[in-house]
Formats: sequence, C-alpha cells, structure tokens
Amino acid sequence: MVDQKTFEYLLPLAYEWAKAQEEFVLAHGNPLSPRHTHDAGLAGVQDCDRVRVLVVDRIPLPDNPELAAASKRIGIITGDTRCAGFGHALIIRVDAWNDRELILHNLVHIAQSERCGGLEPWVHQYLGDRTNCPKFTVGSLEEEARRIAHEICCDHAVA
Repeated sequence: MVDQKTFEYLLPLAYEWAKAQEEFVLAHGNPLSPRHTHDAGLAGVQDCDRVRVLVVDRIPLPDNPELAAASKRIGIITGDTRCAGFGHALIIRVDAWNDRELILHNLVHIAQSERCGGLEPWVHQYLGDRTNCPKFTVGSLEEEARRIAHEICCDHAVA
C-alpha cells in the first residue's frame, strides 16, 4: 500500500515517466497493423491513427529509484510486465505479441486516456483510483480494461 504523502510525491514523477515513454514510442514506434487498428476500435480508441506500437525485449522501469521501487512493490510496472498502454503509446514485449487479450486490455487504457482528456488526467485518475483498492491491485479503470478485453475475445471466439 502507498500512503497519501508518498502517493502525492510520486504522482508527478509517474506522469513524467509515462509522458517520456509516450513521447519515445510516438517518435520511434510503428502504426497499428490493420488487425490491431480493428481491435483498437473495438476497445474504444477514437484516434487509432495516432497510436504507435513499440515492441521491446522488456518494459522499462522508471529511472527514478523511488518510483521504480514503488512501481515494482505495487505491481504497476515490474520485470514481469508484458505490455503497457497509455496516452497513444502501446509498449509490448516481443514474447507477448500474440496475446490478443493483453493487447486489447492495453488498448482500452489508451481509450481511457482519450476519454479522460489526455495522459496527465488519465495517470492521475488511474493511479488515484488504484490507491483506493486493497493492495493497490485494481480500480475501476483496470477492471474496465480487463472486462472489455475479455468480452471482446469471448465474443469473437464464438463468432
């Protein structure tokens, strides 16, 4: 769990890290493939043309040691993280490229960023939402991403 004082200290650092990641992916990533563009639309992304994908060997941890430690401790970004989506950036580990539900989950986070009015308000809402949950593991935005990704995969598996 993260106490309120620590949360308020780390929140702007988390936003700056996410912003730097998004800028890097937007500059160096690739557009969505037709298959992923279709999935992005199903996930609620409004501006699929802005989304960029970067395939990596590992999802980078924050450079700030305190933020990295908190991120690992609460399970937001860890050495096991296989995909991250925020702003208009999708970062995915190469070994997770074929995990459609995981990609959809993170495309929902991108749609949430759009709905929230951009990366900064989304980071504030997403992390603030999770601080109100036991063990900082879920929140309404995380639950929504899990539910929508699962529903899309189940609907399309039957069709």
